Amino acid sequence: EELYAANRFKEGLEAAKVKLKADPGDSDLSWLVARFMFEIAETFERDDKSIDKEAFYEEMLAIANAGLETSPDDPHIRFARGIAAGRLGTTRGVLSSLWSAKGIEQDWLFTANSGFRYSSINGAEQIPCDTYQGLGIYYRLVPDSFIVQMLAGTRGSIDKSEEFLTKANNNCPNRIATMKELAVTKMCKAGKKDEALMEEAKSIINAYLRLPAADEKDEIDQRHGRTLLATPGIACGYSRDGQQDLDTKDLEK
Repeated sequence: EELYAANRFKEGLEAAKVKLKADPGDSDLSWLVARFMFEIAETFERDDKSIDKEAFYEEMLAIANAGLETSPDDPHIRFARGIAAGRLGTTRGVLSSLWSAKGIEQDWLFTANSGFRYSSINGAEQIPCDTYQGLGIYYRLVPDSFIVQMLAGTRGSIDKSEEFLTKANNNCPNRIATMKELAVTKMCKAGKKDEALMEEAKSIINAYLRLPAADEKDEIDQRHGRTLLATPGIACGYSRDGQQDLDTKDLEK
């Protein structure tokens, strides 16, 4: 926890893996390892050749699944598993990974509705805030279409996305990542039709651009915020690790 709060993610991952190998039955170590892995991978773009992101997230997913064998109803591990599966999905492409969509949704809804409360030392990870944020991103990136419902057993919803991200921002205000995702969803929802909502989204981005960055992810989100202000049309398919193609025409064929 102290290494996580100090943003010493590589050192923390090494220490947590050593402890997990020595005591594989300690379920807390599963989400600690998974969390360090997420933080490390999040600073790499999807197409960065210096890291095999698919293999990295597959390992993260396997560690979470192993932890759930010991503690099947642990909300923290289920949250971590959803993150691993979600990032594996955005790495491969959302439309190529619809088979995993229902499981991600179930894991995050389980955690969000479990009553579980957690905050890391520095507040960088907070549950349920982060779970609400994950669900908000999920419901924006999963297309809201009948064909997706048929294939995945679930579908996206821009209204649900806005609802969950508003909830996350209200519960944990002034967090750059949360404000960014809320602004992205409002931009996506506004499109070219709702000028007032688009201006609200831009005002949220401008507000978080004035906040101090706490880590490298915040710096990325501020850089992406300036890109979103310049090109709001990318909002619906926006993901920190790379733009997503959400056109379902090929699925329909």
